Amino acid sequence: MSLLDRFIEDTALHMGLGHRARSLVEVLVDYIRSLPDGVHGLRRRFDAVGLGARFPGEGRPQRLLASQLETVVGREQLAVLARRAAFPTGMFAVVASDLLPGLLDVLEQESRTPQEPATTPHDAEHSPPLRLVRGTAMRGVLWVMVAGALLCLTGWIHQKTRVGTGAAVAQAEQTTPPRLSLVNNDGVIDVRGRLPNEADRRRVWNALVAQHGQGKVNGDILRDPQAEAPRWLDRLVSLAPVLRHPGLSLSFNGDTLHVDMTRLPAQDRIAVSDTLRRGFSHLQVSGLWDAGRVALSQLPATPAPAELVAALNQARVGFAHKSPALRADGYDVLRDSAQAILAAGPGVRLEVGSHTDSLGAAESNLHLSQQRAEMVVAELQAQGVPAGTLVPRGYGEEHPVADNRLEAGRDQNRRIEYSVLR
Repeated sequence: MSLLDRFIEDTALHMGLGHRARSLVEVLVDYIRSLPDGVHGLRRRFDAVGLGARFPGEGRPQRLLASQLETVVGREQLAVLARRAAFPTGMFAVVASDLLPGLLDVLEQESRTPQEPATTPHDAEHSPPLRLVRGTAMRGVLWVMVAGALLCLTGWIHQKTRVGTGAAVAQAEQTTPPRLSLVNNDGVIDVRGRLPNEADRRRVWNALVAQHGQGKVNGDILRDPQAEAPRWLDRLVSLAPVLRHPGLSLSFNGDTLHVDMTRLPAQDRIAVSDTLRRGFSHLQVSGLWDAGRVALSQLPATPAPAELVAALNQARVGFAHKSPALRADGYDVLRDSAQAILAAGPGVRLEVGSHTDSLGAAESNLHLSQQRAEMVVAELQAQGVPAGTLVPRGYGEEHPVADNRLEAGRDQNRRIEYSVLR
């Protein structure tokens, strides 16, 4: 495995990006190599905008901010790179700025990897005696004959098993994500989807019937041998009672879950969201509500700055563990937050403060908090909030609001906090 492949694997794990890490890193590498003189050309760009001291390399593991990377690359070029990597521009900028120091180190190491030395006349002077060469050649002939016989035998076995193996490989390549939708239509559960086997299908159906009654479950779950094993099946069976709310809709697709609870009362939305957030924490869940989203939905048409900030600070923006990457429900919150900020009018300026818990080094937490603040600002701007309205600031672990010795306290300390700038 090359150094770059190992770096991509580490990125996928550290940043929680999964298979998307490869496209992001490869886009960055292509951009660097497209510059005149590659890495040296990138350094000249840092120098040209007055950020030469921030250029990673030469034993300086500098940490960059997304705003600094945007200054070097340019806003339009950054948007182009983000589209090529299939990332939102703000998220691409934050993640790319975090990865660039390590990536440059990998590229420099690969450039210094020694090549296989070529044979020279000097090497021939130190070649083995002719007798040894002949003996080696004879042994080589014998080994070739043995290897040929084994190759013929292996080929015959392969010919016999090729059809079955090919079918198995084709089947593995054609796997599809498991799907299941469940909707409570005035007390009647409509369930439809595709699961890999009869046992899974019966588990879901029987759990719904046991909870809601034989005549209250309609639809059909198809058996699809190509479907992958669902990672959410056990949790769904145990959480079947949550579907008692009329109007609630759950839609599973692979490792994602979309929830629609717009027809539920506000207090029920929060309770159901808390249950689903805990139950399916290992999935990317969208459509969840919290007190903040409810407060934002209840703001007046033109909220005063104090009203706006009070509502914004009730909302929870979810991030991947120790990463600036937003979770799916984080995008939902920021979409509603952007609408509320726009409704407040053009005169409002807000600081977007990001706070972490105390786990890890204080310097790392400060850097992570700044990245998260910039990620939030970038996403709000992508939703239409004008540039200059928001100022990102990371505070790290400096201002806890709860006890960091407890998980519940650390969860409260990991927060985005807005304040009015005057």
